[in-house]
Amino acid sequence: MKRVSPILFIAFLLLLLFVVVNLTTSWIFGSFLIDATSNQRYTLNKQTHSIVKSLPQKVKLRLYLSNDLSGYDWNIAAYAAEVVSFLSRYQQLQPNKINLQIYRIENGGEKEKQALNNGILPLSTDDQNYYFGLSILADDGRNFIIPNFLPERRQLLETDLSRLLADLAMPEKLKVGIFSPNLPLSGDKTPFNAFLSLLSQNYDLLQISPKDFYIPQNIDVLILINPSRLETLFAYAVDQYLMRGGKVIFLIDPYSELRHKQQGYPPKPDTHMEEFLKTWGIKYNSRKITGDEINGEKIRDNNGQTKTYPLWFWTKDNQGKKLHFYTPGSLEINNYPDLTYELLVSTLDKSGEIGVEKVRYAPKTKIIQNYVQDNNQRILALLVQGEFRSHFRGNPLEGTQSVNKIAPFLPWSSKDAAVVVIADSDWIGDNSWVASFNQLNPVFGTNIYADNAYFLLNLIDRLGKRQQIPFPNNHLYGAKTNIAQVFYLKSFQAYEKQREKLEDQEKLSAAVLYNLKQLNDNNNIHYQQEIQQAQAQNQRDQQALKAVNRQIEYDTNNYLKHFILFNVLIFPLLIFLFIILLVFILRKLFLLKVAK
Repeated sequence: MKRVSPILFIAFLLLLLFVVVNLTTSWIFGSFLIDATSNQRYTLNKQTHSIVKSLPQKVKLRLYLSNDLSGYDWNIAAYAAEVVSFLSRYQQLQPNKINLQIYRIENGGEKEKQALNNGILPLSTDDQNYYFGLSILADDGRNFIIPNFLPERRQLLETDLSRLLADLAMPEKLKVGIFSPNLPLSGDKTPFNAFLSLLSQNYDLLQISPKDFYIPQNIDVLILINPSRLETLFAYAVDQYLMRGGKVIFLIDPYSELRHKQQGYPPKPDTHMEEFLKTWGIKYNSRKITGDEINGEKIRDNNGQTKTYPLWFWTKDNQGKKLHFYTPGSLEINNYPDLTYELLVSTLDKSGEIGVEKVRYAPKTKIIQNYVQDNNQRILALLVQGEFRSHFRGNPLEGTQSVNKIAPFLPWSSKDAAVVVIADSDWIGDNSWVASFNQLNPVFGTNIYADNAYFLLNLIDRLGKRQQIPFPNNHLYGAKTNIAQVFYLKSFQAYEKQREKLEDQEKLSAAVLYNLKQLNDNNNIHYQQEIQQAQAQNQRDQQALKAVNRQIEYDTNNYLKHFILFNVLIFPLLIFLFIILLVFILRKLFLLKVAK
């Protein structure tokens, strides 16, 4: 029997070593992912890690997914792949507690009936229903539903899911009281549809009446929207709620455009809240409106020319999230020794101001002319904590038979008390942050263009000592679980800035269209023309965004084709040639050694 050449034997061992090393590293490090981006855009937030790791019970993530979503919308189909990848990351964090189940839905089947019974909303065309929703089923029987996912809410995906999972760790929801004497909180005329839906989804929401003499201490956070002048007994109720360690959020406004729209005439400045807040070292001028010409919103005047309207402007909080303000006021601090002051939001660099009386009856073109930009930065939101002094010197009903109907008087608060002041009550109105709103799916069907409401929700969580929830992120989410996803993210990164810019433009044009439709002035020819122009602009923005998405998809496919070609043909050929070369060199060395 012919003896096997040692050179061939060595080549075989090298090839075997190559295979073993590849299999071993895949087994050990196959699920180990490295996010080398500067802002960790592909990594779940640390708060999400904490929420998932502390889950008190097992959870089933049941994703209802039609087999061919591309028949409804290719953008939805592409997003479905991202969502599946994203949900798998949650399962990887806690595989013993989270079980991801994907239910493929066919029209007319049993799973379609199950999806509908569980509250999943169909995405309908003329001849077929499509499904793309999630049911979160806990061991204790609680079931949370995301009726359907919208690609427009991509930046809210982690926030939405982590909020629902965080609820499973809480025995009961935080109680939030809300008081709005000048703007309705219910009915078709409320300007807060989307905001109230969010509050109801996340908290136990209670409406507070101005006739209340006492605010229960089991209310975790109290929100007062455009309170203006408070009746004495109700002011005492708010004061003593704070003295007993309560948390109060004031949304005040020198000029509420929502209130102007509701009552039909512009509201007058009210100095009452100036005096109320002064007691706690917060200075507020109810006769001045803050603006920002550099970061102002673009509007069109009657001649169709684009101009910057400084009283509607954008800014960022201390975490870099985009906030949209509508004719706000501003705040200053008088540092009191027993209180600490934290700046939450301010204008970006330079800002300016204009008197309320120059705005109340003036057209926007005149307001632009009268507005003065200066070099001052203005505070738009403050958090104050510590020991607060009461506004009162005693119980206002002292000496009457009704003295026991309201809370006993406390002159100083406990150290747990907190006050937040946001100098804009229009700030959480739907037109300030919502691009579109779905009545059938009011929370997860809302498309946002600013982070206003979610900023406030995180603030409520912080004040109520609830586990912090990840903030909306404008970057793409998704676990890099396969090579296709890696290439998709690589393609996405190349167009990320362009895509973000187009997304912002589309959201802004959608918001302009939404605001115009709210005017409902169908008999006005100029109004109809503005609607048509806004619709055309929004359609152009949508087409531009779709073109970028198609380019990302095209580049991804090219990357995949090159990768397959390299791995199937070129790489094996290179390995084969390397082995042949190695064998040839070793054989030459062996022959030289034998010759000597």
